[in-house]
Amino acid sequence: MRDVLGEGTVLCYGTNALPNQNYDSYAAALVEVVPAVRDRLGLREPLAIGVSFPSDVEGQSSIRNFGRLLPWLRFEWVDDNRAYQAHSDVVDCVTANSFAFHYFHDTVVKKNVYEPDWTAFERVFHDSGHGDELAMLPFRGGSKRSISTLPIAFGTPGLSSTQLRKAVSNLEGAVAELRDLAFSAYSKLDPVFTLDLEPEPGCILDTADDVISFFSDYIPEEHRQHIGICHDVCHSAVMFEDQRAVLRRYAEAGIRVNKVQISSALEVNVAAIGPESAAERLAPFNEPRYLHQTGFTTGDSFQLHEDLPDALAALARGDSPDTARTHFHVPIYLDEIDLGSGPITTTNDQIADAIKAAREYHDCKIFEVETYSWSVLPEPLRQGTLAESIARELLWVKDLAQCENIT
Repeated sequence: MRDVLGEGTVLCYGTNALPNQNYDSYAAALVEVVPAVRDRLGLREPLAIGVSFPSDVEGQSSIRNFGRLLPWLRFEWVDDNRAYQAHSDVVDCVTANSFAFHYFHDTVVKKNVYEPDWTAFERVFHDSGHGDELAMLPFRGGSKRSISTLPIAFGTPGLSSTQLRKAVSNLEGAVAELRDLAFSAYSKLDPVFTLDLEPEPGCILDTADDVISFFSDYIPEEHRQHIGICHDVCHSAVMFEDQRAVLRRYAEAGIRVNKVQISSALEVNVAAIGPESAAERLAPFNEPRYLHQTGFTTGDSFQLHEDLPDALAALARGDSPDTARTHFHVPIYLDEIDLGSGPITTTNDQIADAIKAAREYHDCKIFEVETYSWSVLPEPLRQGTLAESIARELLWVKDLAQCENIT
């Protein structure tokens, strides 16, 4: 969906919501979902998506085989540069998400999603491989194609200076590969590929302070055309950072935000209902697949619990923060959720501010709805088909843009 959030913008959907254990399963999911979403939206144009390839990326032969599984991809051999380019009237492959290296819908993902981190050379092949394959897929045009990625590594106290230098060296290696793609015949439009670190709670980069310090110390200006930030609204909310302030500070520090992931977290007013009721209302979201970091604020103090079970245990001990927010990508059209024990709210009221600030301070063009958690939501929230839910989220953003006069 192009120009919905302003001229030159593209609103897409992240297909890490779909199973992608291998190319067959990923292609089958796309064939089932993409045309159905287009029908629900009444789209005549191709549906814009963010791709998320299987972890067994094997280069051009794999993507050509993948293309054969999608009836609406047509591949053209560009003989001058010995490369393939795909065309489609159904799908527009705008961006890629290379954050997860291993299967993202495994029975238990948790901290595996952060391995290998950027200190490992495997990351170079994984992320540049996403660029190589993205370059061959159909794209309707624009100046940039973002590849969002792991924000260096997970955990505290963090990496040593030697490890950080190794991570930066690997980032630069991946960027060198992506820079070469910008001049290849894979895309006749020769876009700029950006590798965009996605700050996440509990990672080396999880606040604006962390990001600004890292870029100041390790990413010189000449590399920032190709290394930037993917701003996830849910992640920033869990860290209790003001969306507009974060995006403004990035701009002031000369850090480009090349993609915004539109997402929403859980929020509980613990001060109003007490820790016991807060735990009861959060408990249905305590599922075993993904890590659900939870931030507590009390006055000016902040505490991050690594996972929801840790936060629930703290509430059971009588910890009583003012507010708790949980990293669980809930459907963005939900303002409030009540599963029987009382209502809790979401942070979807922060989405408009994030979009506006990204447009104002960064002229950001790529906005990706990234609710990947449909299969682990509490059963009462799994209403309709996946295609119906995806279409509903995209329509919600379109309506939000009109109501908030986002341009």
